[in-house]
Amino acid sequence: MDFKKILQKEGIGIMGTADRKGRVNLAIYSPPILISHDIAVFGATRRKTYQNLKENPYAMFMYILDKRWEGIRMELELIKVETEGDMIKKIKENFKSMGYHGLAKEIAFALYFKIVNVFPLKGR
Repeated sequence: MDFKKILQKEGIGIMGTADRKGRVNLAIYSPPILISHDIAVFGATRRKTYQNLKENPYAMFMYILDKRWEGIRMELELIKVETEGDMIKKIKENFKSMGYHGLAKEIAFALYFKIVNVFPLKGR
């Protein structure tokens, strides 16, 4: 499965995180910026997803292609957080180019994840 090609198609992304007590949060997320075959970068605001990741570095990202029930699930581990620099600028520009100017202003973090596993949307 070439997950990089799937992430380039139009779809919807959902990030799942949990705090240290296991309380789960789901949030709508754009596809990541892939900087290598095993490193993905997401932009984040100062909301619940980031708060959970400070307590528990593990996450799942699900990407569903429109109307086809196809896609992927990515098992992730947070390895680095940046609060300034070129990656934050790139993420903000990506949001602005999609028309999300308000959200671009809220992006405070570039979250670097190790891609632990990639699964199809259905099954394993």
